[in-house]
Amino acid sequence: PNHAAELTAGYYNLDDRDGYRTIARMLKRHHASLNFTCAEMRDSEQSSEAKSAPEELVQQVLSAGWREGLDVACENALGRYDATGYNTILRNARPKGVNKSGPPEHKLHGFTYLRLSDELLQGQNYVTFQTFVKRMHANQ
Repeated sequence: PNHAAELTAGYYNLDDRDGYRTIARMLKRHHASLNFTCAEMRDSEQSSEAKSAPEELVQQVLSAGWREGLDVACENALGRYDATGYNTILRNARPKGVNKSGPPEHKLHGFTYLRLSDELLQGQNYVTFQTFVKRMHANQ
C-alpha cells in the first residue's frame, strides 16, 4: 500500500501524486517515447499478497504518456496464449475502442510481442494468436 518498490526506485507515486506523469514530462522534453510492460496482466490473476494491480498500473503509465503527447508503446511480460490475455492487451492498446470515423483518440504507437515459441505456433494457440493480430490491426 505504500508503493515501496516505486519509492525505492526513486520516484514518488502515491494517491495524491502521479509519479509516472513526471516521468512522461521528462521523456517529452527529450523527444523520447514511452514503452511499458505487462500489457496482458490482470489484477485478478495476481496473488493478493503481492498487492499488485497491473491493470491500474498499465493504465496509469499509458495515460500519463498520452496526456503528455508521447508516442506510447507496450509489451507483454509473460508467455500467454489465451484469449483473456490477448483481450487485455487489446483493451490497453485502444482503451476507448475502435473509432469507425477515424483514428482512435488514444492508441499504442507500437506493441512488442515477447515470448515467440514453439508453443505459440501449435494448434489452437496459433489460431488464437492470428485472431489477436487481426484485432490489433482493426481500423488501421
